[in-house]
Amino acid sequence: MANTYKSIVNNKQKMSKEERKIRAEMEETVVNQVKTEPKPLTFIKKAEETIFNQIVKLNENFTESDSISISLLTKAIYRFGVLSDVLDDLDPLDETATQLERRIHAYERSITTHMNLLCIPLNQRLKLANDVAKLAIEEKKLANMEAPQVQEVNPLLAVLEARKHAK
Repeated sequence: MANTYKSIVNNKQKMSKEERKIRAEMEETVVNQVKTEPKPLTFIKKAEETIFNQIVKLNENFTESDSISISLLTKAIYRFGVLSDVLDDLDPLDETATQLERRIHAYERSITTHMNLLCIPLNQRLKLANDVAKLAIEEKKLANMEAPQVQEVNPLLAVLEARKHAK
């Protein structure tokens, strides 16, 4: 089974507060700081542009790098709708209707493919945030190991020592 990366908010894994804080910071940096607005490609018609804008509104994590997938998804959804409208007007037993259904199923597969492609960027961003957080945590651990070890004074031992010398 492939690794799926969850947002730190949805992660139930046991981890320290510091590790959770670092992971949240990295996720914020990698996922949310890259805010660019997706733009429809030039082959998108005005009627398709409304579909494009509706898709963009569905997920605030879409960026300009998702524009191609969103545009192709928009095109497939628009064509799917047009073909479905024509199919509704045809007799179900007509040979033309059967051919049209095959084309509609092809657009269904295309829509599914493009929707899956749009899921990858966020998943990859979460994976990147997770990897960057792991590196930051390891760097902190190394820094703590390299730092000079200060011997902590146990207050109870200090009291015992003071009593010894007081006698």
